[in-house]
Amino acid sequence: MAMKRGCAAMGAAVLTGLLVLNIQCPLLGDRGEGPLFVQVHFTSPREGLTERELDGILKGGGTSLEGTAGGGAITVYVHAPQADLVRRRYPGLAFRVRDFADPSLGRERGFLGISDVSGLRPWFRCLSVGGSLPWGRVADDYTLGPAGDYPFTAPGAEPWDEEKHVTFVQTGTTAMTRAFIARVEAGGDLYAPVRRTAAITSGADIAATSNEVSFLDPCTYPLPDRMSFCSPKRYFGILEKAGFDVIELTGNHNNDYGRRHNLATMGMIEKAGMTYFGGGINRGDAKRVRYRTVKGVTFAFLGFNQWGPDAAWATGDGPGAARFSEAEYLAAVREAVAKADVVVVSMQWGNEDNPVPHDIQKANFRKAAGMGATIMLSSSSHRAMGLEFHRGKFISYGLGNFLFDQMQTVNHRRGMIARHHFYGKRHVQTELIPFLMQDHSRPTPVRGREARELFDEVFRYSLGEVFGR
Repeated sequence: MAMKRGCAAMGAAVLTGLLVLNIQCPLLGDRGEGPLFVQVHFTSPREGLTERELDGILKGGGTSLEGTAGGGAITVYVHAPQADLVRRRYPGLAFRVRDFADPSLGRERGFLGISDVSGLRPWFRCLSVGGSLPWGRVADDYTLGPAGDYPFTAPGAEPWDEEKHVTFVQTGTTAMTRAFIARVEAGGDLYAPVRRTAAITSGADIAATSNEVSFLDPCTYPLPDRMSFCSPKRYFGILEKAGFDVIELTGNHNNDYGRRHNLATMGMIEKAGMTYFGGGINRGDAKRVRYRTVKGVTFAFLGFNQWGPDAAWATGDGPGAARFSEAEYLAAVREAVAKADVVVVSMQWGNEDNPVPHDIQKANFRKAAGMGATIMLSSSSHRAMGLEFHRGKFISYGLGNFLFDQMQTVNHRRGMIARHHFYGKRHVQTELIPFLMQDHSRPTPVRGREARELFDEVFRYSLGEVFGR
């Protein structure tokens, strides 16, 4: 039965492709009708199933599926609360019953899981069915469009409530400086850098980036010192065009042209209705946990800079980044977990280019995850780095550059946008959107071979049982 916006004749048997479901009303959520989801291993290159493929699996005719992470072989699992529902509805399907809340299940490469929304977990990946997911259709450019018709539903599955669905988009390093300035000025289009990504970031309920450069005039290319960064004031409009709501200020270049410009940049952020964190007008402000609420879900943001230099850190009466101390870091995590539904931790470590995370990164992110933080990100990385699901919580050791001019290696050109999905107050999925930097200034989403090569590199350095190490 297809998921539609209107109501049709009650008691009808509706045929969509090869799936026949008896329903009472095609408005999703009415009379207990809800979606069933298909989940696979996080590293699976599969993005979706056709209705014919799903029908074959449900009839018990599928033990392999081309393009899965397990080399094609699959084992069907059903989330325990839906076991009876699935058993009655699909008597030919052989499956194992498990509680999908067990993170160890995420290491099963041939995993193919069926559940309603209660069984969604971020260490799995949802497959679209017929090109659709209950929360929308992912277009070729990775934008998220209206859901349309979702064909895999059943009475007894938890109804889908779109008002409970929240998306949070997160990017890596933004530093619109050096050659970035030259390319934008030569092209004559201020918004060219985000023409291919603005719909992704602005389309989210909440979007964040790590901005490492203060805005000031005059700031022209070439800069007097190529390692002392600034951005022209009008480039702040690029952040607005991208629809960012939250700006991280843990970077080590925001004070490069003097603390007064950093202070003025914070004023621009606040005037635009954005929230900054990880930096502030003084030491106390920089270490403060910041909160934003969307659709009744409260997000907490906290960040620190571990590496310095001294000039980058906030002082008792001067702006800068929050200097890392383990005691203050853990205290901030503790406060955020107590007050918010979703806790986002971002850190500037000394590791910018090494795909193997430092011990201090691993230890402190795992501590935060153990305390209840939801998402951890190393925002200092200049290349896409590995992932980890520690106690089921998402850790990225680096999404790479987002708006920066580095193109010296293919790994510096590669980056990811993380699109996290929440249902109510629960993290249920994370999409990684791959891109390749063009012309020192334009992150351009990629698919096919370029996307696969990026993910192969990321998964090679990923940690934990989901990734086999």
